Amino acid sequence: MVKGWRRDFRFVWAGETASLIGTQVYQLAMPLTAVLTLDATPGQLGLLGALTFAPYLVLGLPAGLLVDRWQRRGVLILSSLGQAVSIGVIPVLAALDRLTFGWLLAMACVAGTARVFFTIAYRSYLPAIVPPEHLTGANSRLTASESVAEIGGPGLGGALVQVVGAPFALVVDAVSYLASALGVGAVRRREKPVPADPAPLRSQVGQGFRFTFSNPYLRATLGEAASYNICWQIVLTILALFAVRELDMSPGTLGLMMSIGAVGALLGAAFTDRLARRVGLGSTLVVAAVIGDLAPLLLPAAYRGAWAAPLFAIAFFIQGFGITACNVHTMTIRQAVTPEHLLGRTNAAYLFVALGVKPVGSLLGGWLGSQFGLRAALLIGTLGLLSTSLFLVLSPLRTVRTLQSLLPDKSGQPGEPGERASART
Repeated sequence: MVKGWRRDFRFVWAGETASLIGTQVYQLAMPLTAVLTLDATPGQLGLLGALTFAPYLVLGLPAGLLVDRWQRRGVLILSSLGQAVSIGVIPVLAALDRLTFGWLLAMACVAGTARVFFTIAYRSYLPAIVPPEHLTGANSRLTASESVAEIGGPGLGGALVQVVGAPFALVVDAVSYLASALGVGAVRRREKPVPADPAPLRSQVGQGFRFTFSNPYLRATLGEAASYNICWQIVLTILALFAVRELDMSPGTLGLMMSIGAVGALLGAAFTDRLARRVGLGSTLVVAAVIGDLAPLLLPAAYRGAWAAPLFAIAFFIQGFGITACNVHTMTIRQAVTPEHLLGRTNAAYLFVALGVKPVGSLLGGWLGSQFGLRAALLIGTLGLLSTSLFLVLSPLRTVRTLQSLLPDKSGQPGEPGERASART
């Protein structure tokens, strides 16, 4: 790895941090735009969430192939600009009094399409500028930025919604993607040209799936991620509606409680590497996942009154710590065990399943909220989370001590779980 990777990483890190803050504003302001400005129903919120994530299901696989063929730096810049434009259209339409639910759905879908390419390219790009031995540290920093964004973003989003209105709060998200494009554009290191793969497209797509499902570690983390996402999306689809209508929370209070809770995610990112060195990678993954799955049960237990906001804060704090501690290592595992020439299509296959289930979760959340009420739908979603960590508990990952034990040895085969226990993760 050439010198100067730290400089390049810092620019990428800074740009991504800005876009993460904008994304947190989006995640609060977008559903509140539907609820407060367009008076959306639970079913409409489910449709909004489904179209936001549908591009992962429709375009995830071909996007992975294209990312492996194209220069990932260019993909990141163009997809960031695409998200900036599509999100920026919403406040413009609102200012012109032309914003309808149809326009909201369309722009959410366009932004989601750009986000597919960004997500796949970003996760494939990092190993090209960061040496393998520093990947865990780099991912920890990026995850810490996610946590910082989760601390400041919802509070900022809630305040903006109250002051300027939900549609106009989305301006912050649009501007943040411009910052992301500038950060990646400042990277000096250029990727090596990728030779064209002569294999048929079907075979190339199959390579990503075969590698993902043949690797026991990726198979376990994918099962946990997909099942978690479908249940958590049920919760997220109706959470803002539940807080505003059932608990009488203001947008500012909801954003503030989510921000306070996200401090747990920051602590999870800060201490997860240290915990893994002390108790082992597998044990850290399993315990963190279980903790993160239990905490959201507090959400449907909240009722209108003084205890509602603290229960939200506690739930998000504990959940943030657990899931963030888990995510740092699952991302590093995927980057470490996947050959560089397969990163794009493997990430595409992984995300096709892990994020492709989110539209199902959104539609389920909207349907459950319409049929059984918002509180019952929240309870179903949070109870479902309890089963997701079983994928890690029942996998070989639970016995893994270090990241190095997962890397191929000289024969090209993965190391056995638990070997090289003295190596630093």
